[in-house]
Amino acid sequence: MGYYTHFNLRILEGNPYLIEDFREKYESAKFAINENGESRDSTKWYDNEKDLRAFSKKHPTTLFELSGEGEDSGDQWKKYFKNGKMQTCRAAITFEPFNESKLQ
Repeated sequence: MGYYTHFNLRILEGNPYLIEDFREKYESAKFAINENGESRDSTKWYDNEKDLRAFSKKHPTTLFELSGEGEDSGDQWKKYFKNGKMQTCRAAITFEPFNESKLQ
């Protein structure tokens, strides 16, 4: 069965055409993102970290951002890759405090 996620890959610094090269090199990426880095459908791409670490190491000045939204409520994150290294940022859902003046 597995866990499905919608993916979106962007290049924040560097050559934007590297997304096409990335998809050619990593077969599983072809199913997860299109040539613009956008999600086609939710899919399983368990090797996304391994794939992007390896690819970013070959393009050390490029900053990649992979965002994902999993099938579980609140499972949203962004991963940044540069020169084989990665940072993960998870979404933090917050609520504003109660304000009686906003009651309708």
